[in-house]
Amino acid sequence: MERVRHKCLAVLHGGRKLAGLQRGAWTRWGVVICAVAGGAGCSREQVGGNGAGTSASASAEAGASAGASAGASAGARARASARASEGVNARGSAGGTARGQGAGDEVKPVYPVTGEAPDPLAVRLCEALHAVPAARKAACRGGKPGFHAGAACARTLSAAMRAGAVTVGAEEVGRCEGAMTASLEGCGWVSALTPVPPGACEGIVRGTRGEGAMCRSSLECGVGITCAGVGPTAEGRCAKPRVSGACGRAVDTLAVLTRQTRAEKDHPECAGRCAQYVCAAENVAK
Repeated sequence: MERVRHKCLAVLHGGRKLAGLQRGAWTRWGVVICAVAGGAGCSREQVGGNGAGTSASASAEAGASAGASAGASAGARARASARASEGVNARGSAGGTARGQGAGDEVKPVYPVTGEAPDPLAVRLCEALHAVPAARKAACRGGKPGFHAGAACARTLSAAMRAGAVTVGAEEVGRCEGAMTASLEGCGWVSALTPVPPGACEGIVRGTRGEGAMCRSSLECGVGITCAGVGPTAEGRCAKPRVSGACGRAVDTLAVLTRQTRAEKDHPECAGRCAQYVCAAENVAK
């Protein structure tokens, strides 16, 4: 872990000032970001440890209200994940993969940067999810849009679409665009938190992979099954929810970037519930 920390600091001092680390806290988010930018692999089976920041879902929730925590968490995760490899807007060209201290230390993200043009439908969805809120917030504050994860979202979603691992409907994207625009009317919603995506933007990235198939995100698997073993730098396999074992210890890159906050419900890791990062049986009412 100490070796990974030094690598991450080297990346940060090399010019990649990651938004997710600006508070200076060395949390599990730092490990995840460095895994994408050139640190260490972080699959669900590999990432563990105790202390603050162990759960991916808990990292961005501190200080947020219950109604806004899902949106804030997804937005913070998306910005942090994207900063490692992408530009500012969803139509921009992809950046290069960051490297570690030596050529042998290079670690590539589970959705590699290929330089291919993003799918137009992916661009539309990702601009609605990232660029539009950023532009509206900037307009309300009289400034310019800051960094957002639109480019990383479009690149990652396009890769999954080209592989036939997910499908996205044009009509559903259109509804999401309209709902997002409507939800951002006025400036009363503006705060330090990322606004929660409208319901019309949820559940529109549908997986095509069946049980046992290789996967890079739980969104690539059918409803009811999850991508076991997946992480920012590691593929997994679509599998039924487990009865026991570790849970909640990795970040699903595609789900984070496409802001699919329902992913954990549609693709549960545990047959019961995830309690303190371990699958446990549901409480049975007496």
